[in-house]
Amino acid sequence: MASIHRDPRSPQGVWYAAYSLADGRRAFRSTRTAERKRARLIAQAWEAAEGEARAGSLTRERVIEILNETLARAGLAPVERISVRSWLEGWLASRRSHLKASTFAAYSLSVRLFLAFLGSQRCAQPLELVTERDIEAFAQELRSSGRSPATINNLVRLYLSLPFERARKLGKIRYNPVAVTAREAVEPVRKETFSPEQIAALLKAASLDWQGAILFAYNTGARLGDVANLKWSALDREHGLVVFRQAKTSKEAVVGLHPDFLDWLAGQPVPFVRTQPVFPSLAGQHINGTGGLSEAFSKLMEAAGISNRLLRAGNAGKGRAVRALSFHSFRHTAASNVFNAATLREITRRVTSHAPGGVLERYIHEDLEAIRAAVALIPRLPK
Repeated sequence: MASIHRDPRSPQGVWYAAYSLADGRRAFRSTRTAERKRARLIAQAWEAAEGEARAGSLTRERVIEILNETLARAGLAPVERISVRSWLEGWLASRRSHLKASTFAAYSLSVRLFLAFLGSQRCAQPLELVTERDIEAFAQELRSSGRSPATINNLVRLYLSLPFERARKLGKIRYNPVAVTAREAVEPVRKETFSPEQIAALLKAASLDWQGAILFAYNTGARLGDVANLKWSALDREHGLVVFRQAKTSKEAVVGLHPDFLDWLAGQPVPFVRTQPVFPSLAGQHINGTGGLSEAFSKLMEAAGISNRLLRAGNAGKGRAVRALSFHSFRHTAASNVFNAATLREITRRVTSHAPGGVLERYIHEDLEAIRAAVALIPRLPK
């Protein structure tokens, strides 16, 4: 039976517990408390755990139960038991209102795949039992299923790492098991750019809205989603400017308008309500997936007779095919590189998002001249 004793040599008056170990030996161990009642509770808990270990019935769950029973008798808060599933799903639910739908879908996919990989029994175990070996094995399963290294890095080292890092910062786990694993080596895929002749062919095969969208992207290098949802209120035709907030980065883009796009714009009726989309048939449409704008643009390239070689094949829906040309190729043209110049980055940095008045009032004269000079570097397209 466990007993407690005070060491007369200890100036703090700490109590020691004497109890039997599972192998029959006697142990004499400090309880690290000078309170007699708490020392006795600790000694009883240690002996209870050793007794169940001797009987072969001790489990991690039973140890936590014994500990929590002891803490309750001492008037202290119990040890929190967080399962893998409850933590990951709870973290995901807490992020729903803070994330864009596409970002939340990516996080959800990562969590769902990881929980399916662990299985129901492992998902019910404490969060702290997940190790770097589990993460590596999960990455290996994704690799075997045909997902690309870049996709694995996103699903595992980016999305899945966040809830574990949150748990680490809150003291729920000692370390983030994802953070100590190595990222996948990604072989860069070199995309091609459209030639002026190819863009002219696209314009010839395109509908009116697609014509405007192509000219705007050639001018600005904007992403397809930002182009499709561009509003008339973002345009200042008098001074040849467009100011819009990029959906992916939430950063404001400040770009001069090219003469080719201004020519197209001149033929369009200006709506009374300035918040109307510039390209109404494209606005609000899905970007990716079957029937999305990316697929529609691929069909437009086929109609224009533009060959589009395959850079990387997909794998039964586990990894998407990558081709040399897409709408995103406009971001790799010389035109888009113009607007990455240090001069225009400095202009964007100086803009105040709450300045009163119109677009023109937000820039000094030198800024406008620099923007117009940049636009002049983009060649006119062949008619």
